[in-house]
Amino acid sequence: MSDSIAMNNYGSVDLFRTGRAYTVAEAAQLAKTSPATVRRWLVGYDRPGHQMVPVFGAISSSRVKEGMVVSFLQLIEIVVVAEFRRGSSQRGSIKLDRLRRAHAVARKQWQTLYPFASLKLSEFGGHLLHEFDLQDPDGTAIALDLGGQWVLPGTVTHALETIDFSDRDGLALRWFPSGRDVRIVVDPAVGAGRPTVFRSGVSVDVIKRRFRAGESTEFIARDFDLTQADVEKALRYAVNAA
Repeated sequence: MSDSIAMNNYGSVDLFRTGRAYTVAEAAQLAKTSPATVRRWLVGYDRPGHQMVPVFGAISSSRVKEGMVVSFLQLIEIVVVAEFRRGSSQRGSIKLDRLRRAHAVARKQWQTLYPFASLKLSEFGGHLLHEFDLQDPDGTAIALDLGGQWVLPGTVTHALETIDFSDRDGLALRWFPSGRDVRIVVDPAVGAGRPTVFRSGVSVDVIKRRFRAGESTEFIARDFDLTQADVEKALRYAVNAA
């Protein structure tokens, strides 16, 4: 099913969030994983004796080979799957095929192409994934029992708390990759979706380049009408993201 046909079936979403915006390498850097991992999640792989279908459903492999192929909503789903994988390390790894099946169930239940980028994952994900675990018990449970309440793994919950969701469609609108106490945002409608200082439009990359050129954090802050703390946190984010 093509993205355009699927979009007609599930409702329209603005092009800022669904348009191609990130290379596979850029998406991997933002999600703190490897380009090879992102590519496998997007298109799967087929090797002698070992196959994996895409985690997020079918997508043309030719699109992944192009320069700008990953949308903002796909990026958020990649971030969430990465956190599912990190959060499973202490209780046994959640297989990618299991996450694929859970994604398909959520996609059908919530009628959205991007269930792992949806507010419904935060609000109802624990219950839905517990039901999935009961119906598909082959593998590590995805939902966790917290005092009789079914919840998502902590790493996933933390990631979802850093996302603003649209009031109109409930899908991710912007993301604070270092948490809400750091004013660095990935907003597809600002700065071509690259990390910027929140509500300023000033990109982290511009701040990094000017600092490397010899400008002080005080001068950069004054020139862009930012606080010095904003500039320092942007530089710290740039170092950690490298």
